[in-house]
Amino acid sequence: MGVPVTSFNDFQAKLKESRKKSVIFGFLLYDSRPSQKVVADFSQAQPEWIDELARSSKIYFFFPFKTTGTGFANPSAEVARLFRIGLSRLPGVLLFVPPGTDGKLRSEHAVYLPLAAEDFGDAEIYEPILIDLFELIRTTLRKTQVPHEVLVLIQAEVKRLRRRTAQRGFADHIRKGAQVMLFEIPRQLIDSIAEGLGKALGGQLAG
Repeated sequence: MGVPVTSFNDFQAKLKESRKKSVIFGFLLYDSRPSQKVVADFSQAQPEWIDELARSSKIYFFFPFKTTGTGFANPSAEVARLFRIGLSRLPGVLLFVPPGTDGKLRSEHAVYLPLAAEDFGDAEIYEPILIDLFELIRTTLRKTQVPHEVLVLIQAEVKRLRRRTAQRGFADHIRKGAQVMLFEIPRQLIDSIAEGLGKALGGQLAG
């Protein structure tokens, strides 16, 4: 489900409401610098498509959105700070696990996928990028419903895609240099996941 948010408080409230409804969550991060206006325009113009993408992957996906009669304060900078993402790395898509039972987010349990602002100005570029990205999320969730495992598998799949010679959409973009950040998931946890899933996942976590 696509979830429009108008402020950091709005994001917090809607995240609390949906905490148990999604294995992982996503957030489209962009700030207010002039060069990223094209991303803001995309977010404002495409709420229905964002919602369709999120529903196709069965995740809750937040994005800044101005609504009539409501004050707007883009929460991206605050969310980025919460997950220790420098503003110079925006825009991008943040994937993170649900809050704990204490209601707090864990900044170390997230994957950040940087994107290029200029790509959002051309539907022929951003459509295949986002379709491929949400398809990657969907196929990963078919393999496991454990949040941390989803993040590790997404990172592993991105590494695999980078090694392919024929690219398109999101795969093409990440091959050109966008770095995927997997925050501080302990190596012991990655090894444990790899051992536990093993053959069922076709060895995707090896190496």
